[in-house]
Formats: sequence, structure tokens, C-alpha cells
Amino acid sequence: MTDSNIAILIDYENVGVESLQNLTEQLSGLGRIIVKRAYADWSSQRKGQEKLIELGIEAVHNYRGVRSGKNSCDIKLTIDTVELLHNTPIDTFVIVSSDSDFVPLVNHLRGSGKSVIGAGRRAVTSSTMVKSCDRYIFLKPLEVKKRNTKNNFISRNNRVSENGISSQESPDNSNSITDLLSRAIEATIDDNGNALGTKLAQTMTRIDPSFNYRDLGFSSFRDFLESRNEISVTLHEGTDFTVAMKVIAKPQAPNVKPKILSHNNRDADSNSESLPINWETQVDEAWNGREKETIAGRTAAKDAANILGFKRLSDSLFPTLDKLLDASKLLKSNWSRNKNSVEKKK
Repeated sequence: MTDSNIAILIDYENVGVESLQNLTEQLSGLGRIIVKRAYADWSSQRKGQEKLIELGIEAVHNYRGVRSGKNSCDIKLTIDTVELLHNTPIDTFVIVSSDSDFVPLVNHLRGSGKSVIGAGRRAVTSSTMVKSCDRYIFLKPLEVKKRNTKNNFISRNNRVSENGISSQESPDNSNSITDLLSRAIEATIDDNGNALGTKLAQTMTRIDPSFNYRDLGFSSFRDFLESRNEISVTLHEGTDFTVAMKVIAKPQAPNVKPKILSHNNRDADSNSESLPINWETQVDEAWNGREKETIAGRTAAKDAANILGFKRLSDSLFPTLDKLLDASKLLKSNWSRNKNSVEKKK
């Protein structure tokens, strides 16, 4: 299958730089990004230029004179987009702006047979812009991700001697690889929490072009994945395989026969003797560990069932996600149900 060619065109004065890394990583799972441009009057937009260079984004300067309108950068972005439409093999255009003035451009691109993804801030994006695109991504500020790899994952820093020790993989490098692997899985994951192995390899290289599993002493990408204890690899028919992050639960209390809660009893603390210690915190951490604002219902239920000690959530004290949330003040304050998913509260 031919890779989709993607162009990202950023109305920098509208969105800023804070959320662009998350966006580019997310788009890396969709295809090959061959154009990345940010439009602004860079004589007045000095903040964030180093971050743009780090992300490989071209800063397109459009000097704004005293009498020039505020839309001069928008016009330049639109002109460049139309030129790319007619002169380059772009399959998908990503217009990064919350400005509804770009709706005619989006309609023109879609009318020319191209896919259009919009991206912007939820608070200021109009519904017209959202509905005009094939897909719309709401940007969120880049947060410092606290990855407690020492406690939550057991990273294999060196391969055991019988398999040959890889001197390339120092402890610091292993943590870096764990971080890269987690980010790539996040970008390619499906609703069941799995990432296709072949697509994962492409995404890791797109996020960090310097990554090479052979430099770590592995003859194949699958061998590399199977050496990582923080993930699980599932083989399928033929050469297909999928990858998922492991959710390592904290030690649980000895199994006690569950007590059936009455419909009106919604305080889990009163039945704590029949539940694993700190189960609410464990479920909250497991959902947060997926680093997604919205988690598919099946995935959220599977995480909760594993922590509660059941194969399926329907076999537990809380047979549905609604009852699980109602039974926990912590989960109820942090998460809500939205159709077939669980959504993190703002």
C-alpha cells in the first residue's frame, strides 16, 4: 500500500507552538509528512522558533506592514496551499488553525479530491470549520509526561548474556527508547489498544529518524519488540503481529469473595474489604497511562477488569463502566461516559 503524502500548513499566529509536537507525532501514524510550514511575521514572533527547528517545521515569513491587514499570513498560507495542490503529490492537507476563514480553502481542497484534516483549539474553533473537514483534531498544550519507567515498566537495558549483550543500550538510552516506543504506539493505536507492528516501525522512524533497531543488536524489528518487557506482542496468521503497552497493576490484596453491591450503594469505601487495595487509584492511573483524552469503552473496561481481578468487567462488582464510575468518587471526578467511550474531564 502506497504511503499517504501529508502537508501540514500552520497558521502560527492562531495556534502557537505548544501543541505542535503532539500533533506531528499523531499525524506520523497516518502517512509521510513531506511539507511542514508555519506562517507568521517572524520579526514579532520570536518565541518558539527553536522548537520549530527541532520539529523540522519551515518558518515562512510574511512581513506585516503598518497598513497591512491581520489576514496577510492567512492569504499567504492559502496561496501556498493551492500551489501545493496543483504542483505536488499531496494526498492529505492539514490546516492548523481555528479560523473559520479557511472554510472556503477546505472546501476547495475536498472538491479537488483531497483529504483535509483540521486542527485547532477547542475553545475558539467554530463548528463550521470542524464540519468542513474530513477530520478535526483539537489541540492540547504539550504537558511534561511523567513516565515512571522504573516503577511501572521493567525496561530491558541489556540483553541477557545467552542472547548476546547489546553495549549500545545504556540505561539512559533504554528509557529514551521506551519513551519513543510509547509515543509511537499512542500514534498508531486502534480502539482495542493495539498497534500494527509494521505500521509501528514506520511511525517510530518518523518520530525519531535516528532510530534503528539494528544499532541495538537486533536482526529484525519483531526481535527488538519481543525484547521489551513494557509491551506485549501478539502474533497473527502469516507475518502479521500487533503490539500493546502492558498495564502493570500494583500488588493486589488477597482474593476475597466479592460482595454484590445494592443499586443504591455507590460508596466503594464501604465495601473495600472485597476489592483490591487502591483499586480506584490503579484504574485512574491505568487510564491516564494511555495518555488519551478519550478511551474506547472496551479498552477502559478491560483495564478496569484486569485491576479488579476479573476476565471481564461484567463479571465484577461493577458490571458496566457507568456503575464503575458511580461507585468511585475519584473516577467520577476525573472521567465521564460519552457514548461508547470514557472521556477525561477538563
